[in-house]
Amino acid sequence: MTHPYPESLQHEDVQLAEHSRGFLWPGETLTGVFPMGLDGLIRGRLPRRYRAAKPGEGREAGFWRVLAPVYWVFGLPAYLLESAAGGTCRGIWRLFRGKVRAGGWESGAGHFIRAVRNGPSYDAGYDNDRYLLAFTDRRLLLLTEPSTLRSRPPQLLAELPRGQFALRREPHPPRHKDRVDIAFPDGSWAALDAGHRIQVEQIAYLLG
Repeated sequence: MTHPYPESLQHEDVQLAEHSRGFLWPGETLTGVFPMGLDGLIRGRLPRRYRAAKPGEGREAGFWRVLAPVYWVFGLPAYLLESAAGGTCRGIWRLFRGKVRAGGWESGAGHFIRAVRNGPSYDAGYDNDRYLLAFTDRRLLLLTEPSTLRSRPPQLLAELPRGQFALRREPHPPRHKDRVDIAFPDGSWAALDAGHRIQVEQIAYLLG
């Protein structure tokens, strides 16, 4: 049988599989692992109420309280200008990109996005975008990506049993070749950005 990926991706596929195997239950079979992101128009930083506590967060908060006066004098004007420009660009992009999610933060899609944005426990931010989708014959796992800079153990961000996720029935605009939409039983959904365009068809098949 011909391998569905180019040779350049086969090695990565094996590495990601090894990265994921530690989370499998006895007798569970891994059927696919893919590096993923969230669509670029999905809110980039979690609202404070949905942020998970992380080690060292208190120390970091204290550090930023010391720098707060400096930020208000020098950083805020630049931030407001950047936000205004970014908001304009996102508005224009949204006209072409279309809707990228449905459902609030308490919906199935909201929980999925929250799991991704909270990210690894060692990451102090709440705007994580990269993760792995690991499909098994029983579950869908959201895992941290392997680090290319330092050795870090993989972490489980979230898991969903079969029947709690599916491919969104309504197709997204066909010009978005790298996009696949995941749907949830409550009717919510979110647009995902595939790591490699050639993998979209297989991800859609496994979601379906």
